[in-house]
Amino acid sequence: MKKPNAKRLLTACLLLPVLFAGAQHKVSIDLAAIRNTTAQLNGLNVSAFYHFNERLVAGIEMNRFFSSNHIKNEEAVKLSAWDFDLNVHYLLPLGKIVRLYPLTGISHTSEKEIIRRMDETEYKRFWSFNGGAGAVFQLGRWAPHIEYMFTWGKLHQQFLLAGISYELEWGNGKEKNKHAFVYN
Repeated sequence: MKKPNAKRLLTACLLLPVLFAGAQHKVSIDLAAIRNTTAQLNGLNVSAFYHFNERLVAGIEMNRFFSSNHIKNEEAVKLSAWDFDLNVHYLLPLGKIVRLYPLTGISHTSEKEIIRRMDETEYKRFWSFNGGAGAVFQLGRWAPHIEYMFTWGKLHQQFLLAGISYELEWGNGKEKNKHAFVYN
C-alpha cells in the first residue's frame, strides 16, 4: 500500500470541503495573464475558486512570473518568481453581465534573482496581505475578468491580471440555480 505523500494529502484537504459542502456545488477554474507592475515581470495565473453562494467565492491562485533581465544597482540580474495566493472575492452585481468585486487574501512569494557578473543566486521568500478589486463579465459558463491587486508585506507590489474562467457545476437538477452567477 502506498503512503500518502504531501501533494495527495493537500489535494484531499482542499477538495474535502467542496465535496461535502451544502452550498452551490460550483467551482470555477481560470487562466490569465498577470503583470507585476512593481518588478516589471510578466506571468501566467492559474486558479480555482469555490462558490459558497452567488456572491461569496474563495480560491487558490498560482502565479508563475517568467525570467526577465533587469539592471539592479548597476548590475545585470535575471529575476523570476512564484506566487501562491489564497483570496476571497465578494461579487457585486452591476447588471445582468457585469459584476464588480473587492478582494482580500494572503500570498506567499518566492523570488529568484541571478546576479550574472558574480554567477550568484539569491532567493527571497515572504508572506503578504492582498487587497484589490476586479470586474467579471458573465457570458454563460465563460467569464472574462480583469483585476488589480496590491500586496503589503516585505515588498509592496502591484499586479494587473486579465483572463477567462470556466464554471463547473454538479448535483441534481433541483440543486442547480438557473440564474447562477459565474466567477473566476
